[in-house]
Amino acid sequence: MEAGTVDPQGLTQRIRDASRLLFLQESSGQLVGVGAVKHPLLSYRTRVFAEARATALADEYPIELGWIAVAKSHQGRGLSRRIIGRLMSLAENENVFATTRRDARAMRFAADYGFKLAGKPYPSGRGYDVVLYLRNARGV
Repeated sequence: MEAGTVDPQGLTQRIRDASRLLFLQESSGQLVGVGAVKHPLLSYRTRVFAEARATALADEYPIELGWIAVAKSHQGRGLSRRIIGRLMSLAENENVFATTRRDARAMRFAADYGFKLAGKPYPSGRGYDVVLYLRNARGV
């Protein structure tokens, strides 16, 4: 929530429903980064793909990479890349989608993990545009 991209309404249930949660801590135990592999409802996926005007079918992308955030004090150290790399290794045989702010740094290296921009940016309703990225499973 500190990153300003997660709606607190219903968050507890969405956390319970996540397939994998990753917490990156310093040796002192301080939480410095988070990420998740999620299985969102088809209705949510359909809305996202429609708003982005993606040509791919939402039901072909059951996995979402999300909630990638690194504490401001730890940004610029490659931690987002580390979080995404670990989470993607858990979903390497699945089609995955991700959304992020249009100007977000987190997906600058999206191609390194096989993600490609899909559709067009669309308004989030929170004052910024969102972009959709898709990654096909290896061998598909």
